[in-house]
Amino acid sequence: MSEHKKNERLGLGLSGGGLRASFFHIGVLAQMAELNLLRYVEVISTVSGGSIIGALYYLHVKKLLESKADADITDQDYVEIVRTIEKDFLAATEKNIRMATFGNAVANFKMMFLNYSRSDRIGRLYNEWLYQHVLTGVSAPLEMRELKIFPLGGEENFHPNKHNTDRSAKVPILELNATSLNTGRSWQFTAETMGEPPTPDTDVIDKKSIRLRRADGYKDMVSTQQNFSLGNAVAASACVPGLFDPMAVSSLYFDLEQKEAIRAQLVDGGVHDNQGIEALIRNNCTCFVISDASGQIGTENSPGTGAVPVLLRVSSILQDRVRTEGLLHLKDNRGTHNVAFMNLREGLAIREISCIDQDGKQAPDHIIPATCQNFGVDPKVQESLSKMRTDLDAFTEVEAYSLMLDGYRMSQNDLEHFKEHAHCMHLAQPNSERTLPATPWKFQDIAPWISNPTDAYLRQLEIAQSTFGKALMCIPWLKVALALFIAVLAYLFGLDLWELLKKCISYLELVAVILLWAIDAIAPKLARIFRIFELWRINSSLVKSVVRSLALIVGSVFIQFYLYCINPLYVKQGRVGNLVPPKS
Repeated sequence: MSEHKKNERLGLGLSGGGLRASFFHIGVLAQMAELNLLRYVEVISTVSGGSIIGALYYLHVKKLLESKADADITDQDYVEIVRTIEKDFLAATEKNIRMATFGNAVANFKMMFLNYSRSDRIGRLYNEWLYQHVLTGVSAPLEMRELKIFPLGGEENFHPNKHNTDRSAKVPILELNATSLNTGRSWQFTAETMGEPPTPDTDVIDKKSIRLRRADGYKDMVSTQQNFSLGNAVAASACVPGLFDPMAVSSLYFDLEQKEAIRAQLVDGGVHDNQGIEALIRNNCTCFVISDASGQIGTENSPGTGAVPVLLRVSSILQDRVRTEGLLHLKDNRGTHNVAFMNLREGLAIREISCIDQDGKQAPDHIIPATCQNFGVDPKVQESLSKMRTDLDAFTEVEAYSLMLDGYRMSQNDLEHFKEHAHCMHLAQPNSERTLPATPWKFQDIAPWISNPTDAYLRQLEIAQSTFGKALMCIPWLKVALALFIAVLAYLFGLDLWELLKKCISYLELVAVILLWAIDAIAPKLARIFRIFELWRINSSLVKSVVRSLALIVGSVFIQFYLYCINPLYVKQGRVGNLVPPKS
């Protein structure tokens, strides 16, 4: 084998985008498994929702590589990994990770203190619901330093950078990407270390006054950070600003000049690089598969001009610019054939609007037609999927399977072209050699609707775009139940209900929506109530503690009611079996 071929390296980037991205990535992983590509992946770079699913996939690969010799590992093994993830991930997320973050009264009480936040809580849930059960003989919670893979029959001090060349099933490196609020740089978690990576290529540009050098390994860090958990690393990578508090890393750095402790505060990796491209390039990848289910900035005919709307819009524009520049840099410098890129708006129509001429006339719009039908997805479905919420709440079968099948179908042509032409695929089997699952993927159940959608199916996808009030929108009798509940309250308080119904029925609908929204969202608002008291300069710690505790307890009651009563109803109504088949 030539030295050039030995140096070729395949990297996989899984973008951010909440659970929407996670489910889309599962479909791409399924297509890669069938095309026998997964065994060649040497670096997995993940962000936010990509980190949630990427970490789970990596753990299953670790289990496989440490239990079977390289010569005995088959492509079917990778298919089975994705089949397991397809089933287990949906089952875990149906329990509603976001709401469960606020549903434990003890955890809510701990959130009043500086050393515990919502990010710590969700990190624990990630570990308990997704990661801990995959491996045996590991600590609880599972620690980052336990993720290093020692393949069966491999070298004693195996390292992917040194010993992967002659392996058929490559040992991948996992990079979980977050962003440091302290310096504005990226922050990576790996099986060997964590911190800001070296930046030799940008030293000429990056002239910030401090750099937080990372240790060679976890054993070289302060003891309190040597056992950093996988769940917390994923939580840091998926720490959406404003929704979750930054993930704090304490005691790791001290400013000797300023004589001040440095408390690293980490947020979503998408702030810095939402496709994970930088880490792939830094790890010397030469070929890239990028699965991008992140949100793209929408267009507005009349954007707001007030201070807040402009600031929010500018922030979105900057994020969109970072995404575009990263992807253009990748394709321009690595070659089109060496990059397979899939994103949720692929194949949608574009309208080019002409300007009004000097005579006040305007040419008709030039339409670049939709092409997503070519990979078996109706344009209305593709549009809805691209607008689906980027949240961490419960996703139904209809929502999850639609995203998985979309990623699976969309990626087929790109991955087949990539496999045939990319430099790193010189040893791969031809595209005609596929490893099909013994039974069809479960997400194939949604196939009749994704290409020939019914009105009811499209309505579910439309509701799935909302963050709050989804259950109220798709379960008719729930509106009635809430209206009756409000009626009882009105009667108990001596109101003339009949007059109220005659005069303001629309307001009852509004109150019902607000009530459900409150059940879905009041806990995080209540959890911040102590900050309001700080603004009011109430100095009594006793009063603040009592108010915080009461607010969090009340919030927990609302959350538990939602998790045990409303959430199961929403999940149940979204079963594929409830859909009426489309007309042929």
